Amino acid sequence: MKYIDTFLNRRRHVRALRDLYARANSVGSPSMRDELLVIAQRR
Repeated sequence: MKYIDTFLNRRRHVRALRDLYARANSVGSPSMRDELLVIAQRR
């Protein structure tokens, strides 16, 4: 069961990262984009 849990968490995690990247790309200012990418990589 633990493997399935980690797998589901990773999928959810990937979706959250994808949302973050999409939001970062939609943001105009590069400094804000850099902040979002740093937050995404810290997770």
